[in-house]
Amino acid sequence: MTENQQKNLSATVAELLEAIGKRQLGIVSPNAEVNEIIATFARAEHTRLIYVVDNEDRLSGVISLGNLSKHLLFHHCSKEIDNLHLISMATSETATDFIDRPMIIAQLSETIEPVLERMLRANIKEIPVVNDQGQLVGDLTIVDILQLCARDILQ
Repeated sequence: MTENQQKNLSATVAELLEAIGKRQLGIVSPNAEVNEIIATFARAEHTRLIYVVDNEDRLSGVISLGNLSKHLLFHHCSKEIDNLHLISMATSETATDFIDRPMIIAQLSETIEPVLERMLRANIKEIPVVNDQGQLVGDLTIVDILQLCARDILQ
């Protein structure tokens, strides 16, 4: 790793978010129904995650496109899924039912390197960013971090 890459990975999440700029996040309420969740995914430009937030913008959970697909298309899934899980999938109705567990997040004040390590360890490509109050303020993708490492995007 070059000295410049190491310097960039020492930047804070807040600094990287500022360099990236504001982008539209896919957000739904905990009570959002399936049609609203699907429509939100359809509008999402850079992400395959939808963020579930409460009335005060606090992050309640994350819905991945993969998890939603498994729930809605469960009859096409592997026959190895247990019956109780099938019942859960078939009866899911709101965003809360589709939330991925465990939820992995990044804090604004963290440096990029530990966030990258968590993402790689969990094999996730996107991570929500929250402030000290747990409010969703943005997201980072693995592409954002690759771009950071490839060139100096922080001024």
